[in-house]
Amino acid sequence: MTHYRVLLRGVNFLLTVDGKRTRTGFYTTRFVQANNRDGAELLAVDLIRQDQRLKDSVSNERSDPPMIFADEIDVVDESEVPESSYGYAFFPMDSSGADGSDA
Repeated sequence: MTHYRVLLRGVNFLLTVDGKRTRTGFYTTRFVQANNRDGAELLAVDLIRQDQRLKDSVSNERSDPPMIFADEIDVVDESEVPESSYGYAFFPMDSSGADGSDA
């Protein structure tokens, strides 16, 4: 299997920040082993969905779900894979529903 570095962007996460519900986005990187790029994307997104710290903090309604996108997927050498996973770089989203992209 091939090692991949996947840069993920989460948008529309309703989190409590300083006691106030705030629509938030984030960037994070995950390293996975997969047979191909599509498999790497699915595995990386699943790692985020299973992250209990994030799951316990999200308060979105079913009708307004958060979303996760793979912005970059790169093949890396095994020597580039860190021993532990990374955290999240959060950013506030405006109330217009912008997805945090540069489009």
